[in-house]
Amino acid sequence: MRTREIQVIKERWYFYCLDCLRPYDEEYEARHADDGHGGDAVAWFHAGMASQPPWAEPRCPHCDGLHVKVLPRGSLVPRQR
Repeated sequence: MRTREIQVIKERWYFYCLDCLRPYDEEYEARHADDGHGGDAVAWFHAGMASQPPWAEPRCPHCDGLHVKVLPRGSLVPRQR
């Protein structure tokens, strides 16, 4: 039986809440492993717990709003009003 190597990558994701107009960022951990069929399987973790990927239904930690935009790395974040 072959042992599967797991590659752990920490990623910082940037978000902008369209409800309260606040930018924020979160760190996620992506654990990549061979799926046994020549593909890549990824498991996502946030704050040490298994989670959905960062782009799947993000929720604002400030207002609990669901109208959150995921921002590409290096994008300009709108200023707070």
